[in-house]
Amino acid sequence: TLTKEMTIELEETFNMLADSTGKVSHQKLPLALKALGMAMNESNEAAGSFQQEDITIDKFLQIVTDCMRHPNWAANEMNESFALFDKDCNGFIEPPELKRVFNKLDEKLSETELKDQLREFDIDGDLQMVIAEYYKMISSTKGSDFVFDED
Repeated sequence: TLTKEMTIELEETFNMLADSTGKVSHQKLPLALKALGMAMNESNEAAGSFQQEDITIDKFLQIVTDCMRHPNWAANEMNESFALFDKDCNGFIEPPELKRVFNKLDEKLSETELKDQLREFDIDGDLQMVIAEYYKMISSTKGSDFVFDED
């Protein structure tokens, strides 16, 4: 199910590519999906039935929803979001990196609070979150408003 915010973003993307009839050409579908961070290989199955016809907003929303259900999409999203935290690309989210994210969210945490946040999901106790621990954290916040945008 798409949230209201997601629907608005999708409609904006669709409208940028739509022609005067309010439809997106099937040739532009890969571009529209790429703009949303989705690869055509994730959408081939979903978009297959629309290969020769122009896409309406309702069909577009359905294609995107189907793409989001694809197992590769979820894994790719997790890896990309992990990379937003792991600024030094060492494979770990460390206290300074977590602090940077909380600061962007206007949450000022003390060093103790940051370490407590890491400890909650830090399986091996090294105060560094690896991707498996990050998956655990994201999975436990499913359904919440946990969103981090690099902007």
